[in-house]
Amino acid sequence: MRFGSASRLATILGILVLSGCVTQTTPGSSQTNAPVAAQPRGPKILTLAVPAEPSDTLIRELAFRRGGGLTTIGNIVHNRLVVENENLTYVPELIAEPMSIQNGNWQINSDGTMVTTWKLLSNVRWHDGAPFTSADLMFTYTVIKDPDVPTAVGAVLRLMQSAVAPDPYTFVVHWSRPYVDADQALGFSQPLARHLLEDAYRGDKATFTNHPWFTREFVGLGPYRLVRWESGVLMEFSRFDQYFRGRPPLDGVIVRFIPDDNTLIANLLAGELDIYPPAGLDPELAADAKGRWEAAGHRVGGHVSGGLFLLDVQHRTEWARPVNGLATPQVRRAFYHAVDRPELTRVVTDGLGPVANSWFPPRHPLHSQMEAAIPQYPYDLGRTQQILAQAGWVRGSDGVLVHQESGDRFDVQLASRRTAQEQKIARIVSDYWRRAGARVEEAFRTLERTEADLEGLARLPGAIVQTGRYERLYIDRYHSRNIATAADQWSGRNRGGYANPRVDTLLDQLNSTIPSEQRVPLHQALLQEKLGDAAIMLLYWEYDPYFVSKSIRGPVGGEAWNFWEWDKE
Repeated sequence: MRFGSASRLATILGILVLSGCVTQTTPGSSQTNAPVAAQPRGPKILTLAVPAEPSDTLIRELAFRRGGGLTTIGNIVHNRLVVENENLTYVPELIAEPMSIQNGNWQINSDGTMVTTWKLLSNVRWHDGAPFTSADLMFTYTVIKDPDVPTAVGAVLRLMQSAVAPDPYTFVVHWSRPYVDADQALGFSQPLARHLLEDAYRGDKATFTNHPWFTREFVGLGPYRLVRWESGVLMEFSRFDQYFRGRPPLDGVIVRFIPDDNTLIANLLAGELDIYPPAGLDPELAADAKGRWEAAGHRVGGHVSGGLFLLDVQHRTEWARPVNGLATPQVRRAFYHAVDRPELTRVVTDGLGPVANSWFPPRHPLHSQMEAAIPQYPYDLGRTQQILAQAGWVRGSDGVLVHQESGDRFDVQLASRRTAQEQKIARIVSDYWRRAGARVEEAFRTLERTEADLEGLARLPGAIVQTGRYERLYIDRYHSRNIATAADQWSGRNRGGYANPRVDTLLDQLNSTIPSEQRVPLHQALLQEKLGDAAIMLLYWEYDPYFVSKSIRGPVGGEAWNFWEWDKE
């Protein structure tokens, strides 16, 4: 049913209710006690906007891409085994209890293998009414393990040896070795509907991901179901009355695609939108709109995500320029001190993006336990010059750094992608480094996934402004086995070729140690080693403002992990 039809139906029902409430009176009688008829209520439709329409296949994007509002869409239409809440903690969604060693559903065997057991809720249904069971997870496992079907799950799949479904609500995975993030259910986070997809999968794997379930005919497990998808314009969702948490409060949701920030702000201030979620709005435009939005009685919140901006440097001496430059730990420390990061975030985010001193976000459960272990790099040009002199770099008569032995001048390249925010960061950092005596060439890159471009990125001679999820910085991104080389078509996450045996050992230990109390000292040691080495230069945490109309009710915020609770007057 279209929402327009629903509105007409509500009006008709309202007229009938009114006619039934009219009190019959006799001549001369008073009507002061006559009941007042309730006004008919139109359907509660929440309208929000995102900058980009889901592409490729819906399930792939909702499962593996973050930001741009796609996470919000995912939480409207689909649910996961576990979901990341506002405290960056994974909590149960389609399962009965968290996975943990204490609960007995996460077991490390004496031979070094691992077993995880998921107990599913028994009252969950797909949007077509079919029950959600362990058979769906077995089918999902079969698909993601199939080498003939593209998947973004990656290396985790190689650790999964087998899976079984002993009953309709139990799913067990056997692993070749411990995997510390198994409780995040990567690969099963967005289950596949076996009853709708199995025939297509068995029939022709080559065209399987072109099945309409992955796009226009998507059937999910979330509080609202997809009823219309108009390319380039909007997606429309209606309430799913059989939702396992109870009847959702909204009648429907409309998600509009508005790629232009100025158009988006105009629609927002005109009252055409109820919400704009954290989706990468230009910081300057957001700051300008914030005052007007709040003046009208609405709310602006801030979402500090698990992503951060950083400088990724070239560590391989055969490509790093200048020689004896950023490939040298001393020099990296010096130029880390040369950047006034509080001022940088003030300029770029109006001071709303917190400075990143480690890869643990401010709201992460471990943040407070890590603070004492974090090497500090406060802005200090005097300290910069002192360290550079110790490394053999002193200013020449023109103020440019010159290496005392080689005679090289400090000519360095700082690259960034073609996004406004990253280019602004590059310009500001370049200015700071010039004050320290460097001659900086700014270079803009279009980051394509072609082998030629990946090789070009791996060979960048200086540094590049990057973004990254916090957990990737302590899982595998900077392990030496992941250095980008020709052997892996330059696809390794360790683009700059950082290699430190001590860091490799700590990463290996972290990725095989499950009990949280044993992980804390490993995290502390990794921070001291890797940041003490200035392997990367952390800048600030991504800050995304979100705009919420005063008509919206419920615990609204972040990326809508609890969308089933959102309501509207």
